[in-house]
Amino acid sequence: MPIYAAVDIGSNSVRLLVAEYIKGKIKPLKTGLISTRLAAGASEGYLQAEAIARTVAAVRELLDLALIYRPQGISLVATSAVREARNQKAFQRALWEATGREAVVLSGSEEARLGFYGALAGLPVLVDRPAVFDLGGGSTEFTWQQGSELKTYSVPIGAVRCTEEDWELKRLQEILKPVLTELRLFRPSLLIGTGGTVTTLAALDQKLDVYDSRRTHGYLLTWQAVTAWLAKLTNASLAERRRMPGLQPERADIIVAGVRILAVIMAGLELNSITVSESDLLWGLILTAAGEGDQI
Repeated sequence: MPIYAAVDIGSNSVRLLVAEYIKGKIKPLKTGLISTRLAAGASEGYLQAEAIARTVAAVRELLDLALIYRPQGISLVATSAVREARNQKAFQRALWEATGREAVVLSGSEEARLGFYGALAGLPVLVDRPAVFDLGGGSTEFTWQQGSELKTYSVPIGAVRCTEEDWELKRLQEILKPVLTELRLFRPSLLIGTGGTVTTLAALDQKLDVYDSRRTHGYLLTWQAVTAWLAKLTNASLAERRRMPGLQPERADIIVAGVRILAVIMAGLELNSITVSESDLLWGLILTAAGEGDQI
């Protein structure tokens, strides 16, 4: 069976998926995640040298891991942090020197589209009128199919960005209002949430001492649970958050901002719950590599 690999260079972490593509279905063989916080300290739009070095080292490690499986192809992409960086060329140069590869820098629309198809690929059955959002470190993408048009929006709001810049609730609400207003009028039958904040909250809600994607994928996060966790996480110290079952210690400093964004999204859409998905952008990249849908 054909095997493909995909690596996503995000604002908070570098992620890997190696998977078989079988009759239109994706079978994960290996996943990997290394937190590098590429967007940390990106003052005036410049990625910091230390953050670039951490990230490039992580990419090299995950590429080496992917090559063990002898994939037919490896998709290497970068999203918000690199997309917005004023020293993007410096990042690509460092990446090339370390790996012999350049990353494809996805536009916000491309990131949203790939995430949408990746999320749908992970559903057990077809759903009418689904919508997908991907809450990342530097941006949040929203996608839904309205008639013959695929609506894609990329909003510069993410868990790392909003932590570092200490965004207030009112600012989050104002920036998200246009897309949430349009999405609310669409009235999706199912809202699928992807990204580290969403999957982490699913793990927290189940008190998972050991992270298990089989238990987080498809988990229903209720409005009651989201608001309760927002209050609990906000009131906890950083040290206390780092000890919570289900919360990776390296994500403890950004989880409050991430859950606050999630709460604003759910409130703006007047939703009682969202469905958590582990299938996301990486799945969309595998589908594209296998010849499904539009190419990047």
